[in-house]
Amino acid sequence: MSAAGISRRNFCKLSSSIVLGSVFTGIKSRLSFGLDSSVAHAETHTPKLIMPAMTANGAHVPIVVKMNHPMERDHHIARIQFLNESDPIPSKGVFYPTPYNGEVYFALQARMHSGKSTVLAVTECNLHGRWTARHEITIPEGQGGCATAGGGKELNVKEEILPPAIRIPELVRRGRLNKGETAEVQVKFKHPSKTGLAYENGKFIQIEEPLYLSSMRVYYGDRLVSRYEMTAGLSDSPFLKFKIKFLEEKPLRIFFRNSRGQEFKAVTEVALS
Repeated sequence: MSAAGISRRNFCKLSSSIVLGSVFTGIKSRLSFGLDSSVAHAETHTPKLIMPAMTANGAHVPIVVKMNHPMERDHHIARIQFLNESDPIPSKGVFYPTPYNGEVYFALQARMHSGKSTVLAVTECNLHGRWTARHEITIPEGQGGCATAGGGKELNVKEEILPPAIRIPELVRRGRLNKGETAEVQVKFKHPSKTGLAYENGKFIQIEEPLYLSSMRVYYGDRLVSRYEMTAGLSDSPFLKFKIKFLEEKPLRIFFRNSRGQEFKAVTEVALS
């Protein structure tokens, strides 16, 4: 065989190797890109649930959920539910944010029974469905907070109710907010949360009518920014925190309703620079 023939054969082999190498490199790059995208997708959609691993106060368990997720009209978190499925009152409420919140962030305090259990934060993206975070918590025997009647520790809690109050820490500190700023809003409300349950012989029984806050509506100007549907699984005198993106000098109004149909209101003015 001539040198030219050998040269042509080697050239063909070399060309095939280059083509195959390019194909495999392309597939590897696409797989790597897909893996990276999947990881990034999970990072933005999986809620971060912050709470203690152990507490001796089952009547007041702090819970915070936050996410690095867009809050845009076409892509946002529309629902966050807080659950402890081993409790007599499993749901600790459902928070409904909107893009006007600007950021996924919500803090509350809840009642939980003693023992080891798992708390869930179940979020729902309007495009990508439900995502769940789990956190185990242990409450010593006898320190649970779900029984508020009969033999419960809180039998004689006075049903004192004071008007709710709004505080925006950055507004207090600086006197004004920057237009377009996303700032924390705090709402404090002295109101009992009584389950009406007693814990006897290893089980819960309903012996009194429950009294608790059942709903919260947050309005910025005339726009409904978010709402929170509550249960008797919340703590007394809730201290709630969330965020709002402030774009206009309009009042912030928050309305509450309790299980007896009573309504309460808090208002604060917003100043922008």
